[in-house]
Amino acid sequence: MKTAHMISFFVALLSVVNPIGALPMFMGLTKNLSKTQRKSMVRVCSIAVFVTLVISLFIGKKILSFFGISIGAFTVGGGILIFSMATSMINAKDVESKLTQDEMDDDSIREIGIVPLAIPLLAGPGAISTTIIYAQKLTSPIDWALSIPILLLAVLCIYIALINANTISEKVGQLGVNVTTRVMGLFLLAMSVEMITNGLASILPILKAQL
Repeated sequence: MKTAHMISFFVALLSVVNPIGALPMFMGLTKNLSKTQRKSMVRVCSIAVFVTLVISLFIGKKILSFFGISIGAFTVGGGILIFSMATSMINAKDVESKLTQDEMDDDSIREIGIVPLAIPLLAGPGAISTTIIYAQKLTSPIDWALSIPILLLAVLCIYIALINANTISEKVGQLGVNVTTRVMGLFLLAMSVEMITNGLASILPILKAQL
């Protein structure tokens, strides 16, 4: 996998998980939690995101084959999904939620760290689609090995953003969060169009000849 593809994968993945855009929901979910409980939730969330992406990277294609879905069709579907997510990001839509006092035990905190925080908010269909699609460009053991640090770097960005959620929100404000989300949305919008085009070219050879 070329360096350009690696950078493109990282940018696409970071844009689609959008940790900055997830801050409002995270702060709503953890409003009534202590600092220790927040750290625990962030740790569980980060691990869950990494595991989900690794599974998507290594056996995502096999899962598609099991259901009889071609890479071309999945690329088009994933591109459409990411296109939809990108338009929502450009509109900077927020989701508000929070834990109640009755949901503050350790088990519930860990569960919510996985669902809905890790899945589907961060490692949702868009991130899974992006990972599976880019996995098709891996052609050697070195490519596969280098893909792991990319996933780790993306997860590290998530961890840093969530663990410093209050500080980031205070520094950049809601306007800053919205601007960052919109910029990432623009990157995703362009990438989704490329995914859809490549997917259609794979499904319709005649279209590929015209590109």
